[in-house]
Amino acid sequence: MSSRLSSPTESTHLSKHPQTSSTVPDHIKGRFSRPHPIVRFILTTLLVLIIIGCAASPFIAVHYQKQVFAERVHTYLIQHEHYKLEEIASVQGVWGIMLPTFYVDVVFTDEPNRVYTYFAHDEVLQHSHRAIDASEPDQTGNSKAQHIEETTSAWQTAK
Repeated sequence: MSSRLSSPTESTHLSKHPQTSSTVPDHIKGRFSRPHPIVRFILTTLLVLIIIGCAASPFIAVHYQKQVFAERVHTYLIQHEHYKLEEIASVQGVWGIMLPTFYVDVVFTDEPNRVYTYFAHDEVLQHSHRAIDASEPDQTGNSKAQHIEETTSAWQTAK
């Protein structure tokens, strides 16, 4: 069996010379053990921004989808239904709880107390209309709604 120190002279020889901690110069020591404060600040800032971005992304996506649906309905009303800009009081995308989650509420200037609901997923369809103070859609034939479209959605015919 061989041992690392084979003779007593070698062990005394090793103990006479103190071991140096490293051959790296003193001005470089410790540079790679802990990042510089500026680097730590930059990394911490990036991490915080990434966390904030991940937390905010669902809200940004919902806001974007509401804008896209509102723009689809607005374009549909102007180009296909031939409304003038002055006839449309507001077009607002809505994120709802029920399915479909995105729909658009439209108010016309000549009917400021009535809201028309449109779906704009595949094609733009008028779904319902209601008085602003009412919570349920008014689908009775005796309402005073002026902007009811002739076409009905597949959802309404299936009811």
